[in-house]
Order: sequence, then structure tokens, then C-alpha cells
Amino acid sequence: MTKNMKSCQWLFENLSNIIVLDAGIIKPGEKGRYRPPAIIPDARRFDISNNLSDEYSNMPNMMCSEQVFQAEMRQLGINDTDTVVVYDDKGLFSAARAWWMFKAMGFDQVFILDGGLKQWMALGYETVTEYASVEQIGNFTAQSRAHYFIDKEQVLEGISDPEVMMLDARGEQRFKGIGKEPRAGMRSGHIPHSVNLPYTSVLTEQGLLKPLPELAQLLNSLGVNEQVKTLQFSCGSGITACILALVALECGYSSLHVYDGSWSEWGQLEDYPVAVSEN
Repeated sequence: MTKNMKSCQWLFENLSNIIVLDAGIIKPGEKGRYRPPAIIPDARRFDISNNLSDEYSNMPNMMCSEQVFQAEMRQLGINDTDTVVVYDDKGLFSAARAWWMFKAMGFDQVFILDGGLKQWMALGYETVTEYASVEQIGNFTAQSRAHYFIDKEQVLEGISDPEVMMLDARGEQRFKGIGKEPRAGMRSGHIPHSVNLPYTSVLTEQGLLKPLPELAQLLNSLGVNEQVKTLQFSCGSGITACILALVALECGYSSLHVYDGSWSEWGQLEDYPVAVSEN
């Protein structure tokens, strides 16, 4: 049984006692605003790309400050004693980012809805068309934890460290440098010595997390073992990297770090090394 996931049946049975957050986002290259096909009853909007991203950064989805996160969670009516379940509309895409943000801010009573809105609707549970209104401001307290998110300098240092491994959640073509980047101005390729683990490979066709024995075997096949003391994770903009952090945590690994800027930053840094694959 996963420690950080909750099933749709569990949420249905406990909905009245849970804070539910829709953390869906639009994918890079998509136009318009985020518009889910439906909303889980009593859900509130956790807006990663706008209210909860760093307004001073020119890169997408960068983690906001501790002060902003605390203020936004209070506006959502969240208290320190609450239990939170986050989901997205795609199965599992951006919900893990919301989960990791809560963890980075010192809050551990947060879980991901396995299969998200897709699974909820597939099982025939009720949906609504509007987000819930917040009746009372919460008392949520953010306490930032160091190194949940890391920067480009920490990633650069890790390249030459044999005890550090970087896992890249992007698709194989982008990782190899033969697929087009969805954002303009990006170089193609990957961070040297990183290993490709597309986030889709840890999910079933329904968007559910694969069984833990399969995930543990997958990590081991990539060289993740007792010799690796630190795991770093990257992707396009720090969103799906958090899915890999989830997988590693579920498989019992610690010292886990998400590169917040990910390829949106690294791909623009002309002085930082890039590798490509020949096949």
C-alpha cells in the first residue's frame, strides 16, 4: 500500500473530513486557461502556474516563497490540523507537484488521489461544475524545509559526484536531444550523467501509479541502488519531476531533491553543459 496516495474509494468515503484541491495545469504548448471537464465535490483550486508560482521568475511554475504559500493556503481555508488530498485532471501529472510543495513547506498530512479526476469519473462518482467557496480563513503555517527544491548550482555540483544521480522525467526523444522542446529558446539534450525515466513509464494506462514492486525494479534497472546516496529529479519545468520523487519516496529512498528550474532553466544556460544521445 502506498504511503502518499489515496484511492478514489477512500476519498469518497472520507470526503466530508478532507480538504480536496484541484492542482491541474495546462501542458506546455497548450493554449488558454485550465478548464477541467468536471470538479470533485468540495474541491478548491490550487493554482500552481499562477498564484503559487514565483512572480519574480521568468521561468514557469517556479516555487513561490514561504510567505506566499502560507497566505494562499490560508485563503483556501486550510488549517495546520487538516488532511489534504490533491488531484489533477490527467490521472497523475501535476498533482505530485502540489504534494511536493506541501512537503517542502513542512506539511505532511497531504496525499495524492491515485488516478485523479479521470479515475474518479471512470468509477462513476459525483462531480460538480464549480469549486467550493471558502467560508473561513485557515491558520496554515508554512515552515520551509531546505533542499526539497534545489537550484542549478547544486545540480552542477552533483554531475561529478558518483553518489548523486539525476533522473529526468521527460520523454525519451527530448532526453536524447532528437525531439523538439515545447518551449521556445531551449537547447536540446539533457544534463550530463542524468538518466531518463519518463514519468509515463511509472503509470498505468489509466493514470494510476504502478505497483511498488514494479517501480522498485524499474529504479534498480536504471542503477538506483545503495551506492546512490542522493537522488535529484528534473523534467521540463519541475512538474513531472515530482512524480519521480514520489516514486523514489514510496520505494524507500531518502535524500530526494527536485530541480525547480529543470530544463526550462538549464536549456537556456549557454555556459552549462548539455549531453545528447546518439541512439
